[in-house]
Amino acid sequence: MESRQAVSHKERPAAPVGGAADHEIALQVRVKSGYKLESETEMTARYRDVLVQTMLIAADLELSTITMYYTPLLMAPTLETKMAVASAMQDELGHAQVMYRMLEDFGYNTNQLIFERDPTEFRTFYLTQHEIKDYIQCVVYMLLGDRAGYTTTRDLEEACSFGPYARSLRKVNFEEKFHVAHGERWTRFYWNHSAETRQRVQEAIDFVFPNAVMWFGTPDHMKKRVDQLTYKIRGQSNDELRQRWLAEVVPFCESVGIRVPAHFEPALGRYVLDYQVPILLDEETGKWSDTPCTWEAQFAQWKKGGPTKVSGFQRLQEDHWGADLW
Repeated sequence: MESRQAVSHKERPAAPVGGAADHEIALQVRVKSGYKLESETEMTARYRDVLVQTMLIAADLELSTITMYYTPLLMAPTLETKMAVASAMQDELGHAQVMYRMLEDFGYNTNQLIFERDPTEFRTFYLTQHEIKDYIQCVVYMLLGDRAGYTTTRDLEEACSFGPYARSLRKVNFEEKFHVAHGERWTRFYWNHSAETRQRVQEAIDFVFPNAVMWFGTPDHMKKRVDQLTYKIRGQSNDELRQRWLAEVVPFCESVGIRVPAHFEPALGRYVLDYQVPILLDEETGKWSDTPCTWEAQFAQWKKGGPTKVSGFQRLQEDHWGADLW
């Protein structure tokens, strides 16, 4: 997961000098050799800042799914599917709680982070800033979006040099695996159910796929901040994580018969997209452009955010749920 600026109680540290520089070098050598840190006392200020920002963004992303999955919870067609969505929402809230709780060890207050922070200060990705309109779109989100999150959290569990965070992700990944499996099962079901549901699955795939591709951030050659890799907070780069995701998503979709704009290129030994990034989403029509845009335009759309970027957290904080549920 690409680290982005998030709310913090401390300003970013300046570049280290003198003894601090020696401490930085020593820490980087240790983590590259596989050493796991177990407490804040072992960290440099810069390492701590990168770790905290990573956990905070991850926590915000998990929390955002509560409002994102709310509409499909109401519209799920059977009691079984309604329970499955409710269970996934409960899981995601638990994942957020794990991460917010860990942030308390670094001086943060969970109640303040969730209920008192300005909604504009939450940091999520464009993929999670749209309302899921129905249950079919929900299972496609699980197939592609939950798998994108699962790809990043697996990497964090496997590679993160802060031991407590890596271990906390074991349960998270166990549950995310079930969300992905649920998405696979029901996407396949609706694809084979009728011509009408097959069309709806394909429309959902067309909307979610480019968003999930960009979950992993900009291409490696454009990335300016590499501290997550330097400190082994993450083990794989943006492009490596994207390839890991494509290597799971594309074969599954091909096995079902679903069309996706990507394929394996034997000459390159990797998966490639059938379109050039970046591209913009027309939020009024829900359609992606057929031609690439500039990265400046892409960054502007991400900065502006999707329709629920702020409103989802506002609703969560204001607790307007009871009347709709009952």
